[in-house]
Amino acid sequence: MTERNLRYVKEAGARKPHGTRARQRATGCDCLPCRAAASRYETQRVRARREGDWNGIVKAAKARQHILALSRKGVGYKQVAAASGVARTIVFEIRRGKRKNCRARTERLILAVDTSCRGDMALIDAAPTWRLIGLLLRDHYFAKSQLAKALGSRAREPSLQINREKVTARTALRVRLLFEKFDEGRL
Repeated sequence: MTERNLRYVKEAGARKPHGTRARQRATGCDCLPCRAAASRYETQRVRARREGDWNGIVKAAKARQHILALSRKGVGYKQVAAASGVARTIVFEIRRGKRKNCRARTERLILAVDTSCRGDMALIDAAPTWRLIGLLLRDHYFAKSQLAKALGSRAREPSLQINREKVTARTALRVRLLFEKFDEGRL
């Protein structure tokens, strides 16, 4: 930390009430409430480490690779942040490579995120969706305009306008639910 940052920390800690670890660390206060706060903090830290909840500094490379892999699967950094409970700015900085290190707990939270937290407007592979559309058209004798209407089109003359490469997660879900409705679970 720079001298300027240290001065800010000391000034901020000095404004904290007695009985907080921040005040004890910043000012070196030796009163009973401040010593008790420091002792409680250290006891909790030791207990957490004993139980395997070590929260030291680790390289952020593994978390970065995971964020990038999720991004390729349609999960953006904002969804990763929301699902993990880690601040957006931290996830963004890890993703960019600006933040080289992070806390072990932050890494564990990020690595626990999977594709189930994908946003409904995320783009995903369209092949499974088109397989279901093909089955609906062939087995259930839907016309493309009927299928478009069943999927929610409000156009006067509806037409099926679904990309062959990528579809939104919402569209994929609508097609899957429609298929399940007409196929009684035969996937």
